[in-house]
Amino acid sequence: MPADIPHRSADICQRLLRGYQFSPSDVSSDDLGPLYRILDEHFAWFQAHLTAVGFLLVRDGEVVLLEKEQKEQKELTGEERQVVVALFLLGDLWLERGGSYQDLFRMPIPWANLDWLRDGYGREYLAQVGIKELDPLEDLWRRSVRKGLVTYNSETRMLTLRDPAARILTMARQLHQRLRAAEEAPNA
Repeated sequence: MPADIPHRSADICQRLLRGYQFSPSDVSSDDLGPLYRILDEHFAWFQAHLTAVGFLLVRDGEVVLLEKEQKEQKELTGEERQVVVALFLLGDLWLERGGSYQDLFRMPIPWANLDWLRDGYGREYLAQVGIKELDPLEDLWRRSVRKGLVTYNSETRMLTLRDPAARILTMARQLHQRLRAAEEAPNA
């Protein structure tokens, strides 16, 4: 292996290509901590090599991810829409129960105990992205683990958001505020 290639670069690139988002949440992991440090230390090398093969490696704060190709209007996949809605509702339902925003990222959340399918916008939002019961939502959490968005314990049905989820949650909250303002504007 040539000396200028960072150690474990194949592992790092494979994870990035599968959609994983590296973040400081990885530092405490025995498996992912070394990968995050290598990627962080050799960011310019990874960025140049991935760009050469058609991928855009970006930093959003301390989160490192591959960004989809730039289009005038970036279209989200069905799973990405589900993640946005699920994270938004998780935050909303957690805050409604008296939890804090910071606790979403610090402590395990008993997501299945939250009232996801109550009457009103929660049920409507989930239905818009094809989720009508808790089983598909649980599958979404499991898939989100592979993207680095959450940690999830299937036995206890507890999840904790990781640093990359904050980006998506912030985007979802901003989008919700804009939609709400647009709905209220004609009535004003």
